[in-house]
Amino acid sequence: MGVVALASVRSCGVTTLALALAATWPKERRVLLVERDPAGGTLAAASGWPPEPSLVSLAAAARRTLDPDLVWEHCQELAGGEAVLAGPASADQARSALGMLAGLVGTLGMLDADVLADCGRLDPASPGFGMFEGADRVVLAARPRLADLHALATWREANVFDSERVALVLVGDGPYPDAEIAEALGVEVLARLPWDPETAEALVSVPASAREIRLSPLVRAARSLADRLVIELAGAPSSDGSASGEVRSAATRSSRAGALRTRVLGTRVLGAWRADLVARSTNGSTPANGSTHEEVAQ
Repeated sequence: MGVVALASVRSCGVTTLALALAATWPKERRVLLVERDPAGGTLAAASGWPPEPSLVSLAAAARRTLDPDLVWEHCQELAGGEAVLAGPASADQARSALGMLAGLVGTLGMLDADVLADCGRLDPASPGFGMFEGADRVVLAARPRLADLHALATWREANVFDSERVALVLVGDGPYPDAEIAEALGVEVLARLPWDPETAEALVSVPASAREIRLSPLVRAARSLADRLVIELAGAPSSDGSASGEVRSAATRSSRAGALRTRVLGTRVLGAWRADLVARSTNGSTPANGSTHEEVAQ
């Protein structure tokens, strides 16, 4: 059993990734989805669940001691029966509960289950950031687009994690292929998930095995990714015949080169981003504030 921490540098559907993985996790292994997003959870509202049981009720019950078995008493269930420790909608409540559950990371590691922790958007100052230290695998979600890759490259320079545990999942379409992104950032790309909001919305109330969604691109891609993560957590060779340990060792050996590539990509992406703005502007000049069109609101 293992713990997988899921997060993003920019908002790009981490909860959808976590939800899709939980819904397609191999049935022979028990799985728990934990909403550890300090900005607040969304699954309770989307599923029509009551405010409790939740992360908040667990925090209240664990004021003296946090027994691993206590976690299950505060879970809801997805349509397929997968357990969810739902976060509150309020950011203040979420941060308060996470602060009270300082020992939750270690407790989750003792559960007889695989744990998928939705940590939301990365914030080094948030209580959810500590999840990365105790996770067996850290998966960052990003869109393969200029602004997102630039943000990820910049974040990678400022935050050094164990390269053996960090990997990337790309969400949606973009001009950059997986291999080029992996080489430039020095991070393994595990998969690319399609942008499929309709299926993602259905997963809160319909099992992934249901006829209407089981063959959807999102469910199929998530199922393949879930199978791969389970293999990695078990320490077995991956589906392409190579051992995950060998992949991680290669990443470690090239850490210095990876850091250099990160800087190169950051420069390249930023330059291309600015050039794109110039080309799209009506008067041929770059906007004074340097903002991009589609990501400003996010």
